[in-house]
Amino acid sequence: MKKVTIYIDHLDDDADFVFMKKWLAKWEVEVTIADYSTGGWEHCWDLEAPEEAIQEIPEDWLCASDWATPKIFDKK
Repeated sequence: MKKVTIYIDHLDDDADFVFMKKWLAKWEVEVTIADYSTGGWEHCWDLEAPEEAIQEIPEDWLCASDWATPKIFDKK
């Protein structure tokens, strides 16, 4: 299992959000959603999923976060 943070928006077109909803339905048994937030048009998920599932997500949707990449945010 790998931790990732996914960010998408759908200002003019909801195709990315629809893709993500289908992806979540496909992998629902194997994916754990730790957090989800939305501002209406913006969507952000912190989740754990098998590498195989993550490979189906467009790479530009993956982003750094305390959840997915904590070493980047380590303030020591």
